[in-house]
Amino acid sequence: MSQKATWIILAVIVSVSAFWFIFTGGLIPERHTDQAPPETESGDQVITLKFGHDMPEASAQHETAIRYAKVVNYKTQNRIKIDVYPAQSLGTDQNMLEMAREGQLAIILPPTAKMTTLVPELQVLDLPFLFPDRQSAYAVLDGAPGQSLLNKLKDHGLVGVSFWESGFKQFTANRPIRTPRDFHGLNIRVMKSQAIMDQYRALGANPIPIDFHKTYQALADGTVDGQENPLVSIVNMKFYEVQPYMTISNHGYLAQALVFSKTVIDSLPLEIQNILLASGKEIVSFERQEIMEDEKKFFKTIQDFGTRVHHLTEQEKKEFRQSFESIYLNYPEDKGKKILSMIQNFLIRRKITQQNEIVIGLNADMNSASALSGKAIHRGMILAVDEINRSGGILGKKIRVVARNNSGLSARGLENLKEFAAMDNLLAVMCGIYSPIALASIDFIHQEKIIYLDPWAAATKIVDNGHTPNYVFRVSVRDAEAGPFLVSKARNRYKNIALLLVNDGWGRGNEKGMLAALKQQGMAPTDVQWFSWGQADMTEQLSAIETSGAEVILMVSPAAEGATIIKNMAARKKKLPIISHWGITGGMFWESVKKELEAVDLSFLQTYSFFGEQTQTAQNLMDEYFKMFQVQTPGDIFAPVGTAHAYDLVRLIAMAVEKARTTDRSSVRDAMENLGAYPGVVKNYNPAFTPEDHDALGPDSFLLCRYNATGHIIPILDIDPEKNK
Repeated sequence: MSQKATWIILAVIVSVSAFWFIFTGGLIPERHTDQAPPETESGDQVITLKFGHDMPEASAQHETAIRYAKVVNYKTQNRIKIDVYPAQSLGTDQNMLEMAREGQLAIILPPTAKMTTLVPELQVLDLPFLFPDRQSAYAVLDGAPGQSLLNKLKDHGLVGVSFWESGFKQFTANRPIRTPRDFHGLNIRVMKSQAIMDQYRALGANPIPIDFHKTYQALADGTVDGQENPLVSIVNMKFYEVQPYMTISNHGYLAQALVFSKTVIDSLPLEIQNILLASGKEIVSFERQEIMEDEKKFFKTIQDFGTRVHHLTEQEKKEFRQSFESIYLNYPEDKGKKILSMIQNFLIRRKITQQNEIVIGLNADMNSASALSGKAIHRGMILAVDEINRSGGILGKKIRVVARNNSGLSARGLENLKEFAAMDNLLAVMCGIYSPIALASIDFIHQEKIIYLDPWAAATKIVDNGHTPNYVFRVSVRDAEAGPFLVSKARNRYKNIALLLVNDGWGRGNEKGMLAALKQQGMAPTDVQWFSWGQADMTEQLSAIETSGAEVILMVSPAAEGATIIKNMAARKKKLPIISHWGITGGMFWESVKKELEAVDLSFLQTYSFFGEQTQTAQNLMDEYFKMFQVQTPGDIFAPVGTAHAYDLVRLIAMAVEKARTTDRSSVRDAMENLGAYPGVVKNYNPAFTPEDHDALGPDSFLLCRYNATGHIIPILDIDPEKNK
């Protein structure tokens, strides 16, 4: 044999060896003896793939993996043999993930929470009460949202095929768990997922990441007080033996992803790839059915052992959802905010289609400087909707509130509106505190004919927007009237008035109204000072105002900048009184300046107070508020105007739907202009709106308030000394 021929033979041998190494994820073809490996009819050798997972042999996952191996073997005519390794026998989930990424392990089945370090967006699946039921979870995971998540694995050397499940998670603990308060102070074992850890921190618990197979010992020796897992894990890992209490909560869904090593799958013939991937999708329904059948046996095992089991009531579930509300509203962009919105919209459309619900959206700041305003509005909406739904809904349909956070950004507010416009059965959208966002939305809402309900934003042009027909309806202050009101209150005691205003459309609109009101009195401000959003020092503005000879300042400011003004004023030798627009009450203003307010005389505009004599509607609202949100005094109703206005607006639009006898938005809009009397919270509306006037409140509803020593907003006597005699 020539030297050239020898080299050719050696090259072929090396190539074939490398070929089989890649195909098998680091394994050689199956050889049980020294005989040649078995061959298919076509002469191909058997390719052996390893499939590793963390579930025990008695689990539905392992049984399904074995079935999957048999199906693939049959479909490939014995060309593919899959060996299944259960119970982390090849390593932890993290070990197996790395092995798959490096091409050393062909198939894995990790819980999605274990892959969040690679794909942070997968954390959305760990959010509590994301899925109302199994069918909703299947619809999301088998649909576009699930595929979008699986596609993200490709950038990490993995190929996502389908979602299997362990089912809904339940709580176990060493004490009864019925309310969020029961978790306070407990150490809870969790998977290493930021979303899950945030969940328990929201409950006042201490989340401790512990490997799955070390959890039993951690529970037994008291390292942790409780854990969460589906019934399959609670029984197979015998957690119920060392946890005397279990709560059936269905609070979280534990999905597992059937995942291939990209190195392995890409190296296989296309025909084999297609069989592996298609079979991986087809086997899903079998796995899920096995889980559901097993759960019946698992539950009986737990009960027979003597574990005390509690099923959360609907009211208890509602309390937990409220505790987790901030997790959703503050969910970060880099952890899959867009995927979360996709899932939420998918579920909303599915539920609306199934239950024929009516949607009222909320587009407000829920996590930034003025988050209190958005949360107050949300609470008012929820209370009104809950009351209406308990009475049978409107036109036989239930109402659903869908909240979206805009973080005070106009661009995000417009994105949210586009999401709302795509929803079936959308009736209306309620805005938040920021006038610039509302003004930026005007053209779009009229283009889409969306009824726009305004419970706070005060810019005059939000309602006077030039559109006919006009789709905006407001129960709030109107700046054209707010400025003159503040001037009138200042004029009762002071002659020299200065203005301190935020430099945006809201501030400029108020300047116009204040200057006009002063001019009518034959006056002018001693000074007009402006400041920018985010400005951290107002010393220059306050010095100029003091130099002008002002006796009082009329302030128009958001909460954060307003707090800066108060702090700067408290530090001055001469402390001028301040009468403010209400923007400061929509955020964490009082918490920032409660000490400084002992030295600064601050009063501010409001339209309503839960203190004092109340209408029957207002009293009913307070009673429901106390019950739903576990508070005891009117002062605990934060940002009260947001709650009161939102409640009245929902009740008014519900009246309009009943009057129109349809949810067609154009017809409901027309009905809003022709409502009868409604005894509301803020006032008795008779009527609230007319074709010529879409502002339901006027100066007769305005009052001045202040913060008391505990931060409660309370009315004050009129600052006209003559009226106080």
